[in-house]
Formats: sequence, C-alpha cells, structure tokens
Amino acid sequence: MKNIMGGRRTIKNFLLLLGGVMLYALALNLFLAKNNLVAGGLSGIATALSTIVPLKISELIFIMNVPLLIISLFIKGKEFTFNTIIGSTLYTLAVEVTSYLPVMTNDPLVATAYGGAMFGMGTTLLVMGNASSGGTDIIIRIVNTYFPQVSIGRAGMFVDGAAVVFAMVVYGNIEVGLYAILTISISSLVADKLLLGFDKATFCLIVTDKDSKEIADQIMQRLQRSVTEFKGKGMYTDTEKNILFSVMKPAEVPKMKRFLGEIDPKAFVIVMPASEVLGEGFKESWMPASKLP
Repeated sequence: MKNIMGGRRTIKNFLLLLGGVMLYALALNLFLAKNNLVAGGLSGIATALSTIVPLKISELIFIMNVPLLIISLFIKGKEFTFNTIIGSTLYTLAVEVTSYLPVMTNDPLVATAYGGAMFGMGTTLLVMGNASSGGTDIIIRIVNTYFPQVSIGRAGMFVDGAAVVFAMVVYGNIEVGLYAILTISISSLVADKLLLGFDKATFCLIVTDKDSKEIADQIMQRLQRSVTEFKGKGMYTDTEKNILFSVMKPAEVPKMKRFLGEIDPKAFVIVMPASEVLGEGFKESWMPASKLP
C-alpha cells in the first residue's frame, strides 16, 4: 500500500513540476522575452544575454545550469542535484518548445502583469510538488549552505536583484529594471495568494477584567465564532486578567468592537491579520499527511 501511495505521490509531483516549468516557459516566451522584459533569476540573465550573443534563451539557460549543477553535486549531494537536473532539463526543453509561439502583446505593462502572474502560478506548482527548475534555486541553496544566517528569501532577493541590474546594463535602459521589479512583485504576490489562500481572517486578542463569559457569549451568539479563554496576569498592575482569543472575518470586527465597548470599554484589544486559517468556519480542506511532498 505504501508503495502505491509513494508511486502516486511521485507521479503527482512530476506533473506539478511539468506544469510549473511549462508556465515559466509560457510566461517567458508569450509575454516577457520578446518584449525585452526580465523576471529575475537565471531566465532573466539568459533573456538579456540573448540580445548580445548568438544563442537562444534555452541554450543559455542550459549552459549556465551546467556549472551550477556540478557545484551542486559536491555541495548539496546526489539526491538534490538529480532532482534539479530533471527540473532544469524539462525547463530548458519547455523554453525551447514554446519559443516558436507568437508574443501575445507588445504592451510592456500588460506583458509585465500577465508574465508576472504566470510566473507566480508556476512557482506555486513547483512549491506544491517540492520541485526545482534549477538556476536561481541552485544558487540560493548553495549560498544558504555556506551562509546559513542568510535566509532563502533574502538570498533569492539578492540573486533576482543581480539579474535586474545586469539586464539594465545590457539594455542600457532603466525602465527594464523598473518593469523587472514589477514583474517579480506580481509573481511573488500571486504565488503567496495561491499558496496561502484568499480566505483572509482576523485574529482578535481581548484582555479584560470583566466576566469573560459574557463577552464570549456575545461573540459566539452574535458572530457565530468560537472563543478560547486562558488566564493571565498584568505584571504592571499585579492583577489577574481574563484573556480571550477568537478568529473572525474582517467584516465582523466592527460588530465585535461595538458590543465589546458596551460590556467593557476598558478592555485591551489586539486585532491582527491572519493570512490563512484552517478549521471549522474557515478553510476545512486540510492536506492529508499522505499527500505531502
């Protein structure tokens, strides 16, 4: 049974990898490359280089990946490198196959928006499949190995920034860099939204001296939201405090403030955004352990 589940998971991850690199390639060839726009990373460097050397973008991506994969073999080991070879090979082939497609628009702003969004969707599929398309990911992992104090996110920012600066120098146009920053921002935003979900919620923490049950009853009856209580102590006043926390939709927060103001105008309230909430009343689709990458 475990072998069957493992086989299904492998097939699913491969399909996610294939979908991710195809979206990357389509974003590159349908919107970005033919408009002289870059999206950071190795593909951005290859796009800029293709204008000054007689090589295709796919060929440049392949050439630049080779030394990185060799370095990765010694630093990150065989398993990571083998998986990355598969991803980078598929990405190179996808870029080559889609390079013959016509550009969808010549408007750089429209191309930036759609290209960035498609890159973000591709990133989402790769993360879900625990996969890598090579290039930037190899550099980031190597940097993180030697400099663990540098987070993966920060390392990625440095690599993308270097690609943007390189493209600006090659094209001799600062607008290229501005569009690149916009493309990367849209890509990150789309990936975050898809990975974390669109169901925004608000986390409310209420510290009160009043009867906590009265406040909790109002939240549960009026808003139909659950409440959890725990005891605390105000160190400044040296008094016992009732602490309630509840998660609700942003639109429900004003209602909570109104009846809380009637019950305890002196209550101390913290309202914070929650990017994702799993459980009853919100997103109920947990990912079973068997489906984790």
